[in-house]
Amino acid sequence: MHIVDFFVTKFWQTLPAEWQEYFEQIEMSSLLSMASTGQVDAGAPESLRSYVKDMFRLRLNYQGSRMAAADGDSQQGELWYFLDGMNPKKQVEVKLLSQLVSTVAKESQCSLVVDVGAGQGYLSRVLAYSSYNLPVLAIDSSPKQQRGAETMQQRTIKRLRGSRATQDGFGWKAERAQQLQHTVMHVGLDSTNQLAAKAHNAMPVANTRWMLCGLHACGDLSSAILKAFVESDAAAVAVVPCCYNHISEAPRESAAVGFPLSSGMHGIQLGQNALKTACQATSRWDSCAEATLAAFRRNYFRALLHHLMVAHNQVAPNAMAPAVGKVTNTELQAISVSVDASSDEIAFTTYALAALTKLNHAWRPTAEQCVECYREHGSTGLQQIAAAWTLKSLAGPLVECMLVVDRAMYLAEHCSASGRVSAFALFDPVTSPRNVVLVAQRGNA
Repeated sequence: MHIVDFFVTKFWQTLPAEWQEYFEQIEMSSLLSMASTGQVDAGAPESLRSYVKDMFRLRLNYQGSRMAAADGDSQQGELWYFLDGMNPKKQVEVKLLSQLVSTVAKESQCSLVVDVGAGQGYLSRVLAYSSYNLPVLAIDSSPKQQRGAETMQQRTIKRLRGSRATQDGFGWKAERAQQLQHTVMHVGLDSTNQLAAKAHNAMPVANTRWMLCGLHACGDLSSAILKAFVESDAAAVAVVPCCYNHISEAPRESAAVGFPLSSGMHGIQLGQNALKTACQATSRWDSCAEATLAAFRRNYFRALLHHLMVAHNQVAPNAMAPAVGKVTNTELQAISVSVDASSDEIAFTTYALAALTKLNHAWRPTAEQCVECYREHGSTGLQQIAAAWTLKSLAGPLVECMLVVDRAMYLAEHCSASGRVSAFALFDPVTSPRNVVLVAQRGNA
């Protein structure tokens, strides 16, 4: 189900009657606990309790960090030199992933790390200029990102050459500046040969071992990094995937796809609705209650607008709804509504007109038509949407689990008997919902 189609398809009526009755009488706070922790009120139907239990039982363990205790806090002090531009979330992610990459590089005897989708180069700089002291090739598809990374690289070098760094015992040497190289390249599912060639050209010593890494590599980029590992002589890979909704699937004419990669998942197709659901961060709903409730309301308004457009023959019932995206406060404030209605009815009317304006749609409903549409469903409709979104989002981690397992099986299919493949939670799932890292190492030569 796509939440926009909720009213048009009469999705609520497809749920068991006992589920409908239960959801229409509980507080929305119970939905947040259900999604975040799996807790279900004692009065819930047994079939609903079983569904929630299964969704939690079948997912991966997204809690904890295998690397949290690695190296202790030995890097905490020197991390100060690399904080420029990093928010607290990014700081933790870079610290933990750089620890892991350093460990894997050492175990796999790698003399070069290729950071794919390097962006502003946060991870690259820590790997190259901290005590990890790893030669790094930072690759990104955006020239703007590369220029930004190079500017920040010079700022970091300036700090490392300063008096504080000298007092801290860094002992900066000019030749270390060459330890980090930047290049612009689009890395796709069909460009793995070019990526390997770039790595070989960047090697400090010819014919040495190298590895790939990526922090929150978006959509197919994660699959492309893993494919590059499999199809090259790279010794290891460590990647944290992100943005599952941008993963491509079969069928695509004579083109590689991001899912499935493994022979074990061959023939399975998830679809865009499922991939989008995998992006839901239910683990943080409880701790971000206000934002979650606001998201429920946005989904409600968007589904109501689609219902209104179908009712007035502006879009066919079975047609794909136009993508509105987030309607900003500025766009809402540009709409003036004059109608005798409640604040909620006026809020929906304002949203509907602002969304249609954003879509450059020629049709505009009257304020009275918008109010009538809202009154048809009222607060009950919001409660129903919230429950349906919760039920749908509970399956998100299970879809993510399928993606992770597919990628892990793909790596295992192509690693030698002496190699290793693992997938585990690296970050806190509340602050970093996309927290699973995939690691593969070929056996040492």
